[in-house]
Amino acid sequence: MEKKTAITSALFQREFLSVLIVVVNAFSWYFPLYLLFQSVLENFQMDSTLLLMAFGVQFAAAICSAIIGTAVVKRFPSRGTFLSAWMFVGIIASILMVTLETFNMTYILLVSFILGFSLGLGFPSCLAYFGDHSTVENRGWLGGVTFFVSGLCILFIGLIVSFSTLVAGALILAMWRGIGLLLFILARSKQDFRKEDTIEVSYRSVLVDKPFILYLIPWIMFCLVNFLEAPVVDASLGEDFTSFIPIAEYGIGGFVALLGGWFADSVGRKRIIIVGFIMLGIGYALLGLFTTNILSWYLYIIVDGAAWGIFSLMFYLVLWPELAGNRIKEKYYLIGVLPFLIASYIQLLFTPYAKLVNFSAAFSLASFFLFIAVLPLLYAPETMPEKKIELKRLRKFADDAKKAKEKYERKGKG
Repeated sequence: MEKKTAITSALFQREFLSVLIVVVNAFSWYFPLYLLFQSVLENFQMDSTLLLMAFGVQFAAAICSAIIGTAVVKRFPSRGTFLSAWMFVGIIASILMVTLETFNMTYILLVSFILGFSLGLGFPSCLAYFGDHSTVENRGWLGGVTFFVSGLCILFIGLIVSFSTLVAGALILAMWRGIGLLLFILARSKQDFRKEDTIEVSYRSVLVDKPFILYLIPWIMFCLVNFLEAPVVDASLGEDFTSFIPIAEYGIGGFVALLGGWFADSVGRKRIIIVGFIMLGIGYALLGLFTTNILSWYLYIIVDGAAWGIFSLMFYLVLWPELAGNRIKEKYYLIGVLPFLIASYIQLLFTPYAKLVNFSAAFSLASFFLFIAVLPLLYAPETMPEKKIELKRLRKFADDAKKAKEKYERKGKG
């Protein structure tokens, strides 16, 4: 009961409510915006070179602006003020989408740059905001709730935008970003939550941090395997079936993130991540062995959605602040998000060649690399202190013993 009360009180505190608002709004704003931009470019029937240019500019702008954002955030009165300014930039970027009704490559590249800039500028600070407002005891559960709500909002906003015109969709996203900004301003604390003893850190010191690397390598391998296999899956299973996959995986991933967060606070982070890799490896192995069996397709959807739920929770929100400790967290989050962005762009480069790949061999190879990805995790330290895990086990044992005793006494009286 004490654990549940502590988690519930943390979840509904005003400080964490502001975190929930800014993180959920960021995810549920940008992913539908990206898909809307993608659909606009597809309607222009651009060749692959121009598409790669447009998305390359966007990803490069996101990375460069993220680096800028980690440097300039300290110049603001508080991180909350910086995040408010970042969300306002997102409103402007969303409105600019309205102007993309006619083909003009120069203007498309400009808008693509602004969209990338509007994401990257504050995204590391947005995630670091979560890291600073959660503790190692409740970070998994709070992160699970955050991702679960994000998944619901992504699905809701995404469906509305998908059935809207370009103008209506862009204005809906601008309004959604504006609602998030208003709620964030009302909910956030006026004081900066950063501790006075927080240590500045360089990118080099992050990249030579052995525990960080031992977690980063499996995350890189997962992103590469998953994004490179996605076009192969599309070519193998057919467009009609694969159009169903994102919807199903959002639901599965959000639910698994909720459960995974609770388990991660109980048994530790590393065990949950290893389970995710093993599940996904088995899923790809079965898909490689039984490519024509529809049951293996549905199993793949389940394990891939579950893996995304676990890995998104761990590698977006939970791990990096725990590896950062009392150091400033923005750079940890920035480097931690890079594999996702880079792998997304590599997928665009690889997609035209997906039909040339042997499906069975590709899935078997993916399974092999996912099992290999587990090896660095075996040497990685558990980011949740073992003492806290053992204490939770003892509390659970005491609770179970108390319930058994009460049950025995009731039977005795009967």
